[in-house]
Amino acid sequence: MHELSLPGHGLATLAREAAEKLGSDGFWNLVYRLTTGRRLIITADHGYAASGLFPDIVDAVQAQYLKQRFKSGRWTSVAEIEQQVSTAWVPPLDVQIKSAHADAVFALGRRKWKSPGGYPTLTHGGLTLLEMAVPFIELSRSGGA
Repeated sequence: MHELSLPGHGLATLAREAAEKLGSDGFWNLVYRLTTGRRLIITADHGYAASGLFPDIVDAVQAQYLKQRFKSGRWTSVAEIEQQVSTAWVPPLDVQIKSAHADAVFALGRRKWKSPGGYPTLTHGGLTLLEMAVPFIELSRSGGA
């Protein structure tokens, strides 16, 4: 997955590779064996955002703010932020969340900004629906087939 995050056609490559793997006889033979007498649930740790399709921030001040804060990523540790800048963007561009796991700042929504080397095609770490949703599929067989 992470190899597909480089600028380019990551989402198309992911879809093509998934179709090849999920349509193969080997995959369905494995599913057949795993669903014998049980349900099979396939999941991931989190989703990915198709950030290559996000619109660019057109406001130069907002774009510079996001670039300085996140570089080409979608989140950063509060400790890594050189300067705490109080902003009142409406709608907000980012949000700080302090939890038992981290004190971090996350980019909000479907936004991207120009970045050296280009913005990643697939990313994770921001607060978008695709990032927060955990994809899964449940497979089972009924009867003897």
